Amino acid sequence: MSSFRLRIITLLVALVVGVDNCFACPACKDSFTSAGSNGSTGDAYSWSILFMLGVPLTIVIVASIFITRRLRQHPNTLTS
Repeated sequence: MSSFRLRIITLLVALVVGVDNCFACPACKDSFTSAGSNGSTGDAYSWSILFMLGVPLTIVIVASIFITRRLRQHPNTLTS
C-alpha cells in the first residue's frame, strides 16, 4: 500500500473514532445528548447557525448577480 493511501485511511479512522471527543458548548451538548425537554433548543441552535452562515453567502451571491447583469446591460463603450 502506498504511503499516501495509508495516510488517508489513518486520517479517516481518526476522524470516525474522534467524533465522540468533539467539543461543544454545554447548552448544545446537553440539548443533543438528553433530547428531553430541551431537545428543541439544540435544533434551534443548529438552525440559527445555518442561517448565520447562509445569509452572508446569499448577500454576496445576489450582489454578484446584480453587478453582472448591470455590466452586461451597459458594456464599456470605450475603445482603445
